[in-house]
Amino acid sequence: MNSYLEGENISLDDLYLEVENKSFEDLYLKFCGMEKCEPNYSYGPVVRAFPLIHYCLEGQGKFYFNDKVYPIKKGDAFLIMPDVVTFYQADSEDPWTYLWISFSGTKTQQYLSRCNLDEKNPVIHCDYADELVAATKAIIKHNKLSYSNELFIQGQMFIFFSYLAKSANVPYDKSATKDYNVYVNKAIEYIQNNYQNMVTVKELADYLSLNRSYLTTLFKKHLNISLQEFLVQYRMVRAEELLRKTDIPISQVAYSCGYSNQLSFSKSFNNTHQISPRDYRKKFRSK
Repeated sequence: MNSYLEGENISLDDLYLEVENKSFEDLYLKFCGMEKCEPNYSYGPVVRAFPLIHYCLEGQGKFYFNDKVYPIKKGDAFLIMPDVVTFYQADSEDPWTYLWISFSGTKTQQYLSRCNLDEKNPVIHCDYADELVAATKAIIKHNKLSYSNELFIQGQMFIFFSYLAKSANVPYDKSATKDYNVYVNKAIEYIQNNYQNMVTVKELADYLSLNRSYLTTLFKKHLNISLQEFLVQYRMVRAEELLRKTDIPISQVAYSCGYSNQLSFSKSFNNTHQISPRDYRKKFRSK
């Protein structure tokens, strides 16, 4: 038996899982499995209802698609498109062992494009065999119907795609229009998720793999405000909400908005509002 099919209490009889999952819409698993094929084992010609990725773990074979023949070797992944006739066959002397994963969802094409897989480019090479096997085995082992397993399977499937995308190394979409820039958008998302922490401009620039001054320039260009000013303003908006809607101490408001102490928070709040946090709360309550 091939080493990839050994261990973890998984036998050949257990190397398949089919899921009827309606809990997710963007991308969700249909079925997956692993198999060590006999010489000349073939499948098709056949038309599939859902996209299907095969990944060759050992050996070799051939994939027939759109009147082309693609030689498949260890580390290659090939995409079977829905509603298209395909055929694939293991080598007669060195038959392949492969795993497969089928999926569907409203953003299927988007996720495939991030892995550089489409009808024009149905084969890619991926050097993360161990990681793909681990994700597939983990999915198969969580085969009992439960909310926990649904979430677990979803997570493992995204891990599977992440390693395909890592090998494909498709450049991140840097498209921008007059009113939109992907880096600005990602920076705003990061601030929204981390404003409670000591977020710095350098941290944001490092996260986006950008020069600090360039990121600041992008903010000024698209939002007419510096990144540091945006961060402060976002924290102040959150501080206003906490001061108006809660009775928590101002020191806790400060920590909740990413300030290390009440003094620095009060100074910043006073600079932007021309009123102290305490007086702001009193003024709002009096109204």
